[in-house]
Amino acid sequence: MLASVREFFGTEDLAAALETGPDAATARNAAYEALRRSMVAAVFLHHFSEVAANRKHPALHGLGKLDLLKELAARTLAPDQSARPDDGKILGEVADAIKHGELTAHHIRHVARNGRVIEWTHDPASLFAEGSANGVPQIIVATGAGSRSLRAVLQNVCTTWSNWLGLAPL
Repeated sequence: MLASVREFFGTEDLAAALETGPDAATARNAAYEALRRSMVAAVFLHHFSEVAANRKHPALHGLGKLDLLKELAARTLAPDQSARPDDGKILGEVADAIKHGELTAHHIRHVARNGRVIEWTHDPASLFAEGSANGVPQIIVATGAGSRSLRAVLQNVCTTWSNWLGLAPL
């Protein structure tokens, strides 16, 4: 799970760096690779709760899946220590959309009016001060409340799991 998140971070960074380079095809391919890696990371990280529960990690104190997700929401913080209780839910909705091949799903609660679940864009994540700024491209999650950096959502949820279970940090 940690490896897939790290791979996404690396491919997003590479794609952003290539964006201003002379080879448009290479930049486009790198952006598509970042999208693919973001999908893998989202699915793996979302389903990690099931893995942890099934393996009965002692730090979970026997919590079932629904209680685990509630506890995850209560524990999820941004790097500035502000609460991000919806990040696990957003991650789950992104993973569900990817799993069902509905990247333009309108039934997902957090998706904005344009219907895109994730996208490669130059627009900054607007809901919180997170993600890339100054027009640097990134993958965002379109939510009804505003755009979110997928990197930030993954980082917040992954850091919560790492802290909770005593795993290696990102």
